[in-house]
Amino acid sequence: MKQLQQLEPGLNAYKFNFDSALLVPLQKLFEASLKERLNRDGYAYLFDGLNQINIQITNEELKYHITSYGTAPLLWISNNNAHTYNIFKTFMDKLNITGDIKALVDFENKIEVYCGFFVVGKGMDRATWHKDFQDGAQGYTLITPLFELEQAHGNLMYKDASSNIKTYPYKINEAVVFGDGFEHATEPYAKTDNLRVMLSFTFGTDKIEHWDTLKKTIGEQSNYMILPCGHQKGMCDCYN
Repeated sequence: MKQLQQLEPGLNAYKFNFDSALLVPLQKLFEASLKERLNRDGYAYLFDGLNQINIQITNEELKYHITSYGTAPLLWISNNNAHTYNIFKTFMDKLNITGDIKALVDFENKIEVYCGFFVVGKGMDRATWHKDFQDGAQGYTLITPLFELEQAHGNLMYKDASSNIKTYPYKINEAVVFGDGFEHATEPYAKTDNLRVMLSFTFGTDKIEHWDTLKKTIGEQSNYMILPCGHQKGMCDCYN
């Protein structure tokens, strides 16, 4: 592998450095279309963690879908139309890591980017341990800070090959990529008035035969996503 460095021996998790200037278009996108709205009093309930969240936000051509995993106070804000998806995808294309990813997944022609997300919180009161993919899913998650994190903001907790709990400190110019078998959680942190904003993507195989496994964890993560076949979810006949 040229860019990806294994996080630890025995883990399906990697890290790599990139030019933080690549974040600027998505930083501007978040600040122009979401930051002010998410800081309004009327949206404070989204960060309470008392209910499952499932809403949509539109800002001219930009469309987002906001969801949470159960009642955890962490918002997954996904691209909700082709225009917004393409803005996210441009960042992934410029990272130039697909050659490394091809060594990790079963693919036919290319690595497919399924969906992009802003992951936003104002506090985390629990460690919600989970794996993003079931075994053999042929998919990966990328996550990196969109802005510099405050010292009190939670980092990435994970379990090593011996199930010992470790912490990976997020860096503004470094991304983490992980697939099946990698158990992790957001490090709990106290409530804050300042948004903790991460950038995340799901991506992987272009073989639709793997969708049965992929969909068990990422199939309902967003309304708009691109399937391994390259078509929009719900808009093709490749998968029955």
